[in-house]
Amino acid sequence: MIGRDAKILLVDDHAVVRAGFRYLLESRSDCRVSEASSSEEAYQAYGEIEPDIVVLDVSMPGMGGIEGLRRLRSRYPDARVLLLSMYDDPAFVARAVKMGAMGYISKNSAADSLVAAISAVLAGKQYFSDDIAGQMGSENRDYDSDTLALSTREFEIFRLLAEGRSVSAIAEDLNLSPKTVSNHRSRLMEKLNLKTTAELVHFAIRQGIVAA
Repeated sequence: MIGRDAKILLVDDHAVVRAGFRYLLESRSDCRVSEASSSEEAYQAYGEIEPDIVVLDVSMPGMGGIEGLRRLRSRYPDARVLLLSMYDDPAFVARAVKMGAMGYISKNSAADSLVAAISAVLAGKQYFSDDIAGQMGSENRDYDSDTLALSTREFEIFRLLAEGRSVSAIAEDLNLSPKTVSNHRSRLMEKLNLKTTAELVHFAIRQGIVAA
């Protein structure tokens, strides 16, 4: 169970989602829950709140969860971060672990596993929900050799491109200029030795980042 008076920082851009998770946590423990609506807000508030754990959504406008994880861990090396995501592909998980995440659960299983995940991380253990742990055990995928060569922002843009998003749509979602997104696209295509968008999509499918 979650320790008494544990301080938890919930970070999600949807107020309804935060409210649901807050109710779940407070109904099962005496923890103290704070909220943030973005990685930027969480980064600014971390030093004041000094949470015992950050529950951080991966997909948010602006900085996003993966970049938020990187910045938090860079400034606060002891920060314990549990990632929460609608994406359960192993490439995301491998990148998150490499960057210091102590756990990763999918939103599909959050209602069942959130309390157990937070308890494990607070005890200094890693935690992955069953659906993600099963995928991490899949064979015949080399996650580290390719996508981990991308920067955090490049990986985020790579995933959005693979989902069929346009440069202008990605720029709006991430609060970047279309030129900046195009520059990231060019660099990531070069790093992955890809020439066309079709090749990028096929590569993403092989890596399990998007569904066929």
